[in-house]
Amino acid sequence: MNKDVIHIDTEDDITSIIGKIKSSKERIIALVPPRRIGVLQSAVNIRLLARAAKSADKRVVIITSDNVLAGLAATADIPVAKTLQSKPEIAEIPALKVDDNDVIDGGQLPVGDMADSTHKKPKDNKGASEANTPDAANKNKSPGDSAKSNKKKPKIPDFNVFRKKFALIGGGVLLLIIFLVWATWFAPHATVIITAKTKGVKVSETVKLTTDDTVSAKNDSIKVQKRELQKEISVEFAATGKKNVGEKATGSVRFSNSSKNSVTIAAGTILKNNDLSYVLSSSVTVPAATLSWDCSDRTCSGTATASVRAAEGGSQYNAASGSMSISVDGIKASLMSPTSGGTDKTATVVTASDVASAKSKLNEQKDNSLKNQLASSFGSSAKVITDSYSENRSDPVPSVAVDSEASGSVLLKSTITASMLAADKSDIKSFIDAKIREDDIGDKKSQKIYDSGVDKAEFSQFTDRGGIKSLVVTANGKIGPEINESKVKEQAKGRTYGDVQSSIESIEGVEDVDVKFSPFWVRSVPNDIKKINVEFKLKDAK
Repeated sequence: MNKDVIHIDTEDDITSIIGKIKSSKERIIALVPPRRIGVLQSAVNIRLLARAAKSADKRVVIITSDNVLAGLAATADIPVAKTLQSKPEIAEIPALKVDDNDVIDGGQLPVGDMADSTHKKPKDNKGASEANTPDAANKNKSPGDSAKSNKKKPKIPDFNVFRKKFALIGGGVLLLIIFLVWATWFAPHATVIITAKTKGVKVSETVKLTTDDTVSAKNDSIKVQKRELQKEISVEFAATGKKNVGEKATGSVRFSNSSKNSVTIAAGTILKNNDLSYVLSSSVTVPAATLSWDCSDRTCSGTATASVRAAEGGSQYNAASGSMSISVDGIKASLMSPTSGGTDKTATVVTASDVASAKSKLNEQKDNSLKNQLASSFGSSAKVITDSYSENRSDPVPSVAVDSEASGSVLLKSTITASMLAADKSDIKSFIDAKIREDDIGDKKSQKIYDSGVDKAEFSQFTDRGGIKSLVVTANGKIGPEINESKVKEQAKGRTYGDVQSSIESIEGVEDVDVKFSPFWVRSVPNDIKKINVEFKLKDAK
């Protein structure tokens, strides 16, 4: 019977080995592992190998001389052979050797001695038990002893009870002293409750808006930031003009100069022949006239030639001949040969009136989203100046130039550049606070600003004259008494209810003062400021 020899690599795991066994076409398989392969040093892997071979109906033989591997294979009933030619056998499992010194003899333990002692007979204690009986004790008593026991003994005082009473009385006195100390120095506390009311003040100032200066109440200026946003708008329109866009006729022109100086005629100069306009294709310099007996009047005109092209396409520009009119002094022009090459082709073109009509429609377009986008771009920390919003529109440009052929709809485009100003709330608050301190508080050190009104401040009368921008800021603030907790404690310590009330109510804006003492027997504020609490309430606070 044939057998399949499978050589195991050191990188193979148990799964790959089982796969090789199952994929083998032979029923008998010889596994040749390398020395000291770790995957076959596990009893679990050996059993998995044997189980897989059994399920695949294959016989596995391990070729090895390793005694350890042979012993593991024997536990799984896998035969082992030292070579491929030797006979496979199931190795013997070596028996465990037991050392005689490891055997424990229970007879040598102390427990054995205790077991032997249980068989010993108890000693005879009869004499001792008889001596301890009540009758024996009565026999030893004399008549005189019974008479003495009947006499009354003197009563001895119980000093334990006395000591307990003394300890209770002393403890009570000590507790009383502790209570008095606590009640006098530690327990007293006071809370001063101050109720005040704010007063409304109004600020209305015209301020200059600047993008580089800081806030200045003296100069009545507030720093603002400017933001811009661009958007392209367009409108479609149809071209209505008609034009001959055929080929343009061309010809050659001779120029003559009768002046004493040479003359340069610029390209694009218009020449006319029978009310038909022709355009000079390139600039030309005509030399000055010269004196000669060969010419009439003894003056020979300077001459030069150049090409011209019809101003428009069309066959009507063909066959032009003769002289041509030109608006250059001292220059005469005439066609050297009839013009030719003009063809007719009528096309729809954009006219100036088409663009003007589309422009009026474009100006009617409004986009309020730009204003909202600009306002939201400043964020919640800024206050937008709505009246500062402005739009600048670029000149509309058609997608097809005027007098040019239009094959379909024409688009007229323009770009809107929107801009807006906003001021940071912290800058507005600084300006309003400075105005309130200057106009309403002044030298009153006992007053402070409770609300500048910046959240509800209003901007109005925005103007922009010659780049100088200004507006009116209006805000309603609140001022009230400034309560310094440390000063109130110093002012109240050691005083009675009435003294504290009268001294604090003298502050402008204070409506009511209440003092709460703790515990109930306290009648004045403690001298220790750590035992004084201050509560401040605004009557009109939300």
